Amino acid sequence: MTHAWFDLGNGRTVYRRVPEPRQKSSMACPYIVRPFSEPVQSMADGKFYTDAASLRATYKASGNPQGIDYIEVGNEDVTTFTPPQRDRKADREAIERAINDVENGNVPPILTELPV
Repeated sequence: MTHAWFDLGNGRTVYRRVPEPRQKSSMACPYIVRPFSEPVQSMADGKFYTDAASLRATYKASGNPQGIDYIEVGNEDVTTFTPPQRDRKADREAIERAINDVENGNVPPILTELPV
């Protein structure tokens, strides 16, 4: 910031900060955020929509002909996710059965046709 003297018109002068001129943008116009660059078809009713609010309304039971609530994939609340619980004993038994099947020759035909 630079400073300069300003005449107040009543015989007084003051020393004030002069704001720097704004840098010009390289863009021709302000950036406009639109939800869709082209109309999007709703999988619930088959119609095309240009705004997100109308599209999301078709995912509700009251907004589609099927009367079913749909979930918009990609917008789930990830804070409520719980990872699946693994049963390590069942996993080990499945692996042992698979090894036993391979050792006894009980393999799908596609595996017997592969070159060794």
